[in-house]
Amino acid sequence: MQIRVGLTTNDLTKLTHKTVTVSSTDGLTCRPHDSTFSEKGARGQTLTVTAKANVLQVSGLSLPPLKNGQSIDIRSLGSSQLVVDNLKRAHGAANPAPHYIGTIEIKPAGDSVRIILVTDMENYVKGVLQSEIPASYHPEAIKAQAVAARTYALRPRIDHTSDFANVCDSFLCCQYFAGVQTISANHAQAIVDTAGQILTDQGKPILALFSSNGGSCTENYENCFSDPVTQEFPPPPLPYLKSESEKEFAENRQSLTEDDLRSIWNNPAFLSADSWSPHFRWHVVMPASALEAHMHHEIEVLRADPSMTPFIVPPQSGKFGHIKSFKVTERGRSGTAIELLIDTSTGVWSVKKELVIRSLFKNSELKLARLKSAKLFFDFKMDSLGLLSVVTVHGLGWGHGVGMQQTGAQGWAKKGKTYKQILAHYFQGSEISQV
Repeated sequence: MQIRVGLTTNDLTKLTHKTVTVSSTDGLTCRPHDSTFSEKGARGQTLTVTAKANVLQVSGLSLPPLKNGQSIDIRSLGSSQLVVDNLKRAHGAANPAPHYIGTIEIKPAGDSVRIILVTDMENYVKGVLQSEIPASYHPEAIKAQAVAARTYALRPRIDHTSDFANVCDSFLCCQYFAGVQTISANHAQAIVDTAGQILTDQGKPILALFSSNGGSCTENYENCFSDPVTQEFPPPPLPYLKSESEKEFAENRQSLTEDDLRSIWNNPAFLSADSWSPHFRWHVVMPASALEAHMHHEIEVLRADPSMTPFIVPPQSGKFGHIKSFKVTERGRSGTAIELLIDTSTGVWSVKKELVIRSLFKNSELKLARLKSAKLFFDFKMDSLGLLSVVTVHGLGWGHGVGMQQTGAQGWAKKGKTYKQILAHYFQGSEISQV
C-alpha cells in the first residue's frame, strides 16, 4: 500500500518551498508527469528545482520545457535513498538532511514548489518509529506505536487532500516523519510483527492520537482539540479517545482538580505507568519582566493565526496591559486547562484550548518554545508594592495527552502488557484490523 507524505519546511510549518535540491549516491532519474521522457543523473549528482509562474525550473538535467502545472517524479537509480539536501530534520544522524525511500514528486505552486514523498506504507512506518519512539523501548510499546502510526497515516486529524498528500511529516500537524536513515532491529521487528495492522471503529480507521507523557491520566479528545474544519470547540467527542487513569490498567475514568495536580506534583512517591519519565513533572520560573517583554507580542502573533485566533477573546479595550495574574477557570477530566484567564491592567483576556494556552508562553528570553503541557497550575510572588514579580508554572506530562502516551505504553509493557492490551487501554472499544 502506498502513502503520500507532504514534506514540510525546516521549521515544520509550511508545505511549500522556494527551492528543492535532491541527490542520490547511485544517481537518479527524473520524469515529467504525463510524459514517457526521462533523464538520468550521474552518481551523486544534485538536482535543483524551483518554480516560476506555476512552471517548474529544473537545474542539473536536460529536460524538455515543462508545461504550466506539470510535475516531475524523481527516483534513485539504485538501492540508495533519495536525499533532500535543502531540508534538515532532527533524527540523531550525523547528516541532518533527510533520506527517503520511494519517489519524490515535485509539484509547482505559483513561485514555490510542493515536495511529496510517495512511499510504501511500511517504509513510512519505519520513518515514524525512528522519529517518534526510542529503539530502547520495550518491543510491545514499539509495536503499539507501529499500529498507531499506520492507523494515523490513513486517518490524520487534518485532511491533506488539498496538499496532494495523505499525511504530512510534521509533529506540529500530524506525526513526525524525519525520513529513514537506518532502522534498528527493534523497530524493524515491530513492523514485521504488526504488518498491516490498524485500529478501527465501526470498520473505519480511528484517529489514533498519541503524545509523549500523559502526566498520570490521559484526556478526552473534545477537551483538547477543535474541529479541524469548522473550528468548533469543543467538537463532538470520539468514543475511543477518553480520559484513562495511568494508575490502573483498565477503564478507570476520573476527574483531576487543581488540588489533585498539586498533590501528584508534590508527591515524589506517586506511581503510575508514566511517572518514571523525566517529563512527568516539570516547572518553569518566569520573572514578570520576561513575561511583560514577550507575552503581549506572542498573543498578537497567535491572534494573526487563523487556527488560533478563534480561541483568544480580548477585553473590551483590546489591549494587553501589565499582567496581574493567571487563572485556570475550566479543566478537562485529566486536569488539562481548557480555559485560562489573564488578568491585566487593561482587562481580562480569555484563552481557550490546550495548544493555544501552551503557545502563549513562548519566550525567547527563557528559551521556551511552548509549555510542555496544559496540565498546569500557577504560583505567584509579589514585590513590596504588591505587583507581580515571579510566576512559577508547575506541570505534569508532555504533549496534549490524548490517546496513547508513549511513556505510559513503555510503563505498561514493562509490567507485562502486550501491544494489543496497551492499544485497547488507550483506544477503548477500538478493534485491530488488517489494512
